[in-house]
Amino acid sequence: MRFITTLILAWIAPLVIADTLIESAQQFTRYEQNFDQARLAAFKQDLASQERALQQARSSLAAEENRAEELRSQFSRNEEILTEKTEALRLRTGSLGEMFGVVRQVAGDLRTITSSSITRVDGTETPANLDALAESKALPDLGKIKALWQTLRQEASLSGDVAYLTAPVVQADGSTAEENVVRLGAFTVIGTNNGGQYLIADEQLGALRPPYRQPGEAAMLADWLDSTGIALVGLDPSRGALLNIEAATPSIGERIQQGGTIGYIIIALGGVGLLIALWRLAALLQISAGMRRQLSDKLAAKDDNALGRVMIASLGDRTDTELLEARLDEAVLRELPAIERGQSVIKLLAGIAPLMGLLGTVTGMIATFQAITAFGSGDAKLMAAGISQALITTVLGLVVAVPLLLLHSWVASRSRELVHILDEQSAGIIAEAQESSRK
Repeated sequence: MRFITTLILAWIAPLVIADTLIESAQQFTRYEQNFDQARLAAFKQDLASQERALQQARSSLAAEENRAEELRSQFSRNEEILTEKTEALRLRTGSLGEMFGVVRQVAGDLRTITSSSITRVDGTETPANLDALAESKALPDLGKIKALWQTLRQEASLSGDVAYLTAPVVQADGSTAEENVVRLGAFTVIGTNNGGQYLIADEQLGALRPPYRQPGEAAMLADWLDSTGIALVGLDPSRGALLNIEAATPSIGERIQQGGTIGYIIIALGGVGLLIALWRLAALLQISAGMRRQLSDKLAAKDDNALGRVMIASLGDRTDTELLEARLDEAVLRELPAIERGQSVIKLLAGIAPLMGLLGTVTGMIATFQAITAFGSGDAKLMAAGISQALITTVLGLVVAVPLLLLHSWVASRSRELVHILDEQSAGIIAEAQESSRK
């Protein structure tokens, strides 16, 4: 019985398990179907919204295309209208456009001239507003054109007269004071104070100022100011440029001062060499004069000159010509130091001078590079001192060396002439002695 029950259970258990599995599979299938139906419904809903959005985008694109076409049409119409208007403006303006360019150019040039012209030192205003005309973007009216013409006439009139007026002048202490001046056209302004002086218009200061150094023609100003008739006066045709150049040109003393200590040493060497050369030339002239006196009186040998002392050395026994020649050579050699004295010093100084100039050049360039290192190369005035020293010392060295070389050559030639005379006279004495011994 028990066995049968076991068999029955073994047969029924798989059936129960199979039913359970089938039911689980059916439930899972129903779940998947429900999930797929939900996803399909959501997809259909999203597809509908996408179709609506696409329809709206197509509607917007069509509207924008229509608007772009309208804008292109409007742009074409505007271009046609602009072309018509431009052509109408060109036809209406005609030569006024060219005249407008000429007016602007003339106004700009005249503004440049009047801004730095001495015709405005007394504050005379121009009839036309030159700044506005030169920078105008519209056609000027007839009144502005007439004012420009009047300004041209005014400048031409002021450039041709001699005017006595009062103008601001910069004083020595930097202040500005009103002074009586004389304006000679558009070229020169002369101050009546201090006997007369040239003045330069300073655009930055807005006043007149005297140059750093008055030119040599300033000596004529006092006579011209006091004259009631015709008198000479110097004009600066460059309207102040020549006065500035003259003021900036250093004098000889200032150039020597630019050379510094080395420049003074070179000048001192030149002075010493010049004194020695003059001394030797004077001494040689004195020796030459004594020898000429001795040549004019050959019978009376005197010891106050070189030739006389050589002739005295030849007196005595002349039978032995070799001994006589030796005595004469000794006498000539004894006179050579007095004749050739100082020549080596002059030659030495002539050689030292350019070397000192080279030394000044090197030190000047060192000072220039130091200025460049400290302040940069933007301002040339900071380097001017070193460059001036470098150039001036070179010039001074050459200026001293060339005359000293010429003086040395002159002194040496004079000395050779005197030595040649002594040698010539010694040879003559020896020849006379040999002739007497033969007889």
